[in-house]
This record gives sequence, structure tokens and C-alpha cells, in this order.
Amino acid sequence: MAVLAYLFSVETGACGKRIYNNYFAGLFHDLPEVLTRDIVSPVKRSVQGLDAIIKEIEKKQFDEKILPLLPQEWHEEMLYFLEDEFKNKVTVDAKVLLCPPEGIDPHYNQNQFSPLDGELVRACDQLAAYIEAALSIEYGIKAPDLLRGKEKIYAGYAHQKHAGLDFKVYFDYFC
Repeated sequence: MAVLAYLFSVETGACGKRIYNNYFAGLFHDLPEVLTRDIVSPVKRSVQGLDAIIKEIEKKQFDEKILPLLPQEWHEEMLYFLEDEFKNKVTVDAKVLLCPPEGIDPHYNQNQFSPLDGELVRACDQLAAYIEAALSIEYGIKAPDLLRGKEKIYAGYAHQKHAGLDFKVYFDYFC
């Protein structure tokens, strides 16, 4: 998934820091889940507010158990990757600014603004899950939940565009 974020970032002409941020945001976005395990989305969404509670627990556990294991000089950057991980953002005058879902203004495609395409990272995450489901089905695993999950991901993400990329082309390749 991180490799997809890297490749798509390069394809869009992203600046060096944006490519770096998108790759590492993709690489680390699930890191807080190592403490709570990967609770599948249908379970997280089964009770209203449960997703927010789980996210809060993951943040607290990450801050207490993982962050102290990392060098202090990495903390700010790791938190940048993980907080609002699926939101487009830039840093201006040492403040994180969220950008619209349509994308990051081309003016901010400069290393000094530390741009991160959270929406692109989310699309790559969903594309990776779709590819995994499609390949599992192709190899003979035809569980009804897997088939429904593949269809649901396609319906939700295949028709989106992020950072100027039409994701339908990539989803359709694995239909």
C-alpha cells in the first residue's frame, strides 16, 4: 500500500517531501492497530461511536507504548503521519492545515509545506484491499463476505479521483 502511494505520488509530479510523506503515511497508518489488533471495519461500525472509541484507545496506547520506543526527534513526524491520516494536509508556519478533499493546492506542492495526500493514502489502502480480495477470489477463495467486500470497496472507491488520478483504471484492472 505504501508502494502504491509512492508510485502514484511520483506519477502526479509531487515534490520530494510529498512523495516521502505519502509513502511513510501509507507505511505507518496502521501502526496504532498493533496494540488493539486489526478490528475489521464492519465491527467498528456496528455500534455508533465505537470507531471513535477504538481510535481514542489506539492513540492513547500508541502514545504510551510505541512512541517512547522511538527516538524523540521522530515523534513529531510520526504523529504527522498518523493524526488525521486520511486527510490532505500541509504545514504552514509550523501549523498543520487541513486541505479540501479535492486535493492540495498546487502552491503547496513544495518541500517547505510538507504536503501529505491523506485522501490518496486512503484510496491506496482501499485499492490494496481490493487487490488482495480480487487475488484471493481468483485463487479460489469464494467466501460470500469476501465477494461482498470486494464489491463494496469497488462501489465506494473505484469512481474516485485523487491528486488528479482516476482510480477506476486501477480498480478495473483487477476486476
